[in-house]
Order: sequence, then structure tokens, then C-alpha cells
Amino acid sequence: MKRKLKIALASVLSLATVLSATACSQTESQPDVTTNPDFLPLEEYISTIVDSYKSKLAGGPNADIKVEKKIKWLSHWAIDETQASAVLFKQVYGIPEEGNQDYGQFANSIFEWKNVSYADRYTQLAKDVTNGDSPDIFQFEIINFPYTACKGLFQPIDDYIDFSNELWAPNKEVMEQFKWDNKNYCAITTLNIDQVLWYRRSVISEAGLTDPYELVKANNWTWNTFLEMCDKFNDPEAGKYCIDGYQVPDKFVSTTGVPLIEIKDGKLTNNFYNSDIERCMTTVIDTLYKENYRYPRHELNGWSTNPAAWAKGDILFLAGLENDIKDSFQGYFKRFKWEDGDLFCVPFPKDPNSDKYYQSMKNDSFMLCGGAKNTAGFAAWNLCCMAVAYDKEGGKVSREQLKTNYLGYTDEWFDWLDEMKNGGMFTPVFDFKGGIGQDIVDGNDAKNPVDGIVQIPYIDCLDKDGNPATFSTVRAANEGIINARIDDMNSGKL
Repeated sequence: MKRKLKIALASVLSLATVLSATACSQTESQPDVTTNPDFLPLEEYISTIVDSYKSKLAGGPNADIKVEKKIKWLSHWAIDETQASAVLFKQVYGIPEEGNQDYGQFANSIFEWKNVSYADRYTQLAKDVTNGDSPDIFQFEIINFPYTACKGLFQPIDDYIDFSNELWAPNKEVMEQFKWDNKNYCAITTLNIDQVLWYRRSVISEAGLTDPYELVKANNWTWNTFLEMCDKFNDPEAGKYCIDGYQVPDKFVSTTGVPLIEIKDGKLTNNFYNSDIERCMTTVIDTLYKENYRYPRHELNGWSTNPAAWAKGDILFLAGLENDIKDSFQGYFKRFKWEDGDLFCVPFPKDPNSDKYYQSMKNDSFMLCGGAKNTAGFAAWNLCCMAVAYDKEGGKVSREQLKTNYLGYTDEWFDWLDEMKNGGMFTPVFDFKGGIGQDIVDGNDAKNPVDGIVQIPYIDCLDKDGNPATFSTVRAANEGIINARIDDMNSGKL
């Protein structure tokens, strides 16, 4: 049964204000709807798996989906309709309302894309839901979940997708960690490393350091070896720093295996007093600050990261996304004429006290918006995404597509990425600290309690009383408001 969404206008406008405060850790872009040319080898390969896909759905509630309307997609980026999941969708379900000129540039597209800036995406979503013009899908973001579900911007999806189907077997266990109030909101299709540490091998070599990739392979890429490398490279007087990027302390905390806030049995709980988190904060994060290893962006670059300084070799590591090769680094390849294989990445280093390699992971999924009408399109799209997510043969074809269209991709890098993501190297960690409402989360300010707990000691800010901040002092000052919000969300009072 379709869930009817009823949200008072004042409540939604208030929610929009809260969510629009979200810290932007991504670069806004205005991409074309489809940026790549048709890649015939991918089209041909997908045609060979259509029958298998249909047979896996046969006899179940998702077997006879018919998608009659274009899928309304609200985002600051366009979905590339030449990727494998979109090609499968077209071959199985067709292009909804194909050729309908009422859709303008989207007449021959699966998606009707409503382009919105990154900063305004939740404000627009709240307005559209309130006005009865809800988009169908919206990208999952852990930085606002489950707060957005509590507020009705998204709805449960168990009535529309059959998660007992074998397609979902690879991610069923992980999906349990995302259930809110014992309902599924996230059709998790793939898990990606939340952030990697990008570096240039030539910079590492010129500094007389060991390639971090070799340290990972030798099971010796730990907090200790990372800090030793920082000590040898760092020279602030010469403008040399060791690490830059957003959310660096958060990702180090995740390597303990303990998130600051997690969902257990469908409810939120905080781990602020966990001894492993305290150990990470008082060793790694304190050292990065006290030794001035981290790039002091608050002092030198107006609180922004400085990827250009990293690209020139003045910063050793840049924390970023796996897709940064094509989304952020293409200009550097052309400008600096980097050789193939020079750019590489490793995960955040392992906690030396842990018997497992924990890593913050990113859940790729699409949410069903509150009031969305095209539930068939939502289900079909997610099924197609899941069908190709772990298809190794299709992955090889997609690999060649990326190598054809972008600089910097090598087989070595693809093999390494596949090993990190699918080789069982990591135990995934998911931190829902951002999901209790951006009004008390958005970081780098003692007035915003959650991010401040790890960010303020890292960047050397004062606490709200004007005293030098430590993990324990910021935690003590802010845990009351955090626990009150968690209690409200768990009890359904929001």
C-alpha cells in the first residue's frame, strides 16, 4: 500500500532550513545529461545477460514491472545513461514515454532530471514534497539519514522491492545496519570506499619514502607507518604538509571499527566514550594537529582544501573519492602531463591494535521520495543497478569504456580498486553521526556539536567557552544536545 505523506508546510520549511546547512564536501558541477558516447561493446554485452536477469525475477512480485513514466530525478548531477545499469534498464523496460517532446532534452531519456545546486538540494526536495510534485528518486546520503526519513522526505520501500530475491543476497547483511524503525529505506546496490588517500608515486619516491601500496600489500600500512611517513615529509616552513581533505579525522576514527553514532536494532546509539575512539583521538588526531602534519586550510586557504598544492607535490596525501580521477583530476593530468601509473591511492591506514581492517564505506543507493508516484520506475532502476553491481564480466567492459574516455585509468589501478572493494579486505563501518540533523552536525564550529567533537581538536579551534579544545572537553560540552536529539528520533518525537 502506498504510504501517504502528510507534512505541515511550516515543518517542511523548517526542515529545509536545517538541511540546507549541510557542509559541502563535494565540488558542484553542471554536467551534460549524457557525457559519454554510446559504447557498443557494453550494449552488446548487456544483451547477453537480459534473459538471466529476467529469470532471476521470474515468479516473484518484481517479475512483471512495467515502467510507464520517466523517473523524476532531483540532484546536482546527471545520471549517465550509458552506464551498464541504464543500458540494462533500456533493454528490459525500454525508455519510458520515448520521443515525447513534452520532456524536451529528456524525450529519449530514462530520467527527467531536475537540476538543483548541491547547497539547495534538500530545500528543493522539501518544497517539491510539500507541493505534491515530489521527485521519484534521490541519492542516499548518510550525512542526512535517518533524519530525513523521520521527517517524511523518504518512505519505506519494502512494499515495492522483493528483498528475498537472490539478486540482493550480497548486501542483505549490510542492509540490516541501515534499517530505520525496522523498515528498509535503502536498496543498497554497491558498497564503495567512502574516501581513499590519493598520492603520486613520483612524490613519494623523491621524498625517499616507501610506496604506501607496498606497505598495504605487506600488511604494514598502519597508523604508525603513516605517521612515520608524515614525520619524514613534513616541512611547514617550506610549505610541505602531509594530508588534506575533508573529514580526515572521521575516517581515522572509523578504522577503529567503532562509529561515533550507529543504528542498532533500528535505533540510534552513540559511542562517544568508546575507548578505541578515545585512543584514536588522543594519538593520531592529536599528532596530526600538534605536529602540524595536516594542511591548515583554516589558516591558509579560507577553510577550503587545496588539491592544486597536492597536485604540485606540496601535500603528500589528499583524501577524496574513487571517482576523482575523472571528476576532479583530468585537468591536472593535462597540465602536469602525469605519466600513467603515477597517480595511485590507498585506504586509510589500519588501526595497529585491531585484528580486522576496518574502513568507512559508502552505500550507493537511491531513495524513494515521500509522495513519489513512480514506484515501478524506482523499483526497476534499483533492480537494474543491483543486477550489474557485481557482474565481473560487465565490469571489464565498463573498465575499457572509462579508459577510452578519460586520462589516468590503468589496469593496475582497476585491479587494485576491485581488490579493495570486492576482495574481502575490509570490514565496513557506517557512521550515522550526520544523520541526526544538520542543525547540530555541520562541522568546524563548536556551536555544531557532532562534527565538532572530532574536527575541532584536529584543526585547533577553541571550544565554545574560548578554551583550547580537546576531544574530552568538546565531547562533554556537546553530548547533552546530541543525546537529546537521539532520544527524540528514537521515540518518534521529531
